[in-house]
Amino acid sequence: MNLEVTPYITDDPKPTIWVSNHVSMLDTFVFLATDEELRGKNRRPVKTIYWRGLDGNPICKILFSMAGFISVDMTDNGNGNPNEYNRSSFKQMLKDTQKAIEEGFDILIMPEGQLNPTPEKGLQPILPGAYALAKLSKRPIQMVALYGCHKLWHADESIGMRPIHKDVKIKAFPPMKRKFQSAEDFKEAFTSM
Repeated sequence: MNLEVTPYITDDPKPTIWVSNHVSMLDTFVFLATDEELRGKNRRPVKTIYWRGLDGNPICKILFSMAGFISVDMTDNGNGNPNEYNRSSFKQMLKDTQKAIEEGFDILIMPEGQLNPTPEKGLQPILPGAYALAKLSKRPIQMVALYGCHKLWHADESIGMRPIHKDVKIKAFPPMKRKFQSAEDFKEAFTSM
């Protein structure tokens, strides 16, 4: 791929909830591969919240397990359809996230909650989990945008892993100066990113 990184780097990174759009199975890998360039040498370690169904792929399972990523369980009901979460998995996800926060990790979450099969048409419905984590942990939210990953590995199975373009961009936005007043306020800001 032809990768373009627009970083946001600070010498004194604060504990943060990172949020990103979700267009491809490659999103987390692109974030990890560009992490030092994107967030700088002094970046804080990060853990990603991911869909437990990805553990069905042995490479994902090994990588995510070794990285200590945090899983949440939901029904595999197809990209672009409303998420159906296993509510009982939320308790463990929150416990694991709290532990990661206490251990000094930043958290990466993708508020669309699933791959977006039509990113050219805009974002999927935004879920309030990132806002809730930021509020509970008293951490700021910092936004990241991914462009083009879906052209390498698409959510639409008819396109799938057949690359149709090689240009990929990832951009870390500066921290927002304001605090979000509500989940709706966060959703609006994320959608306008």
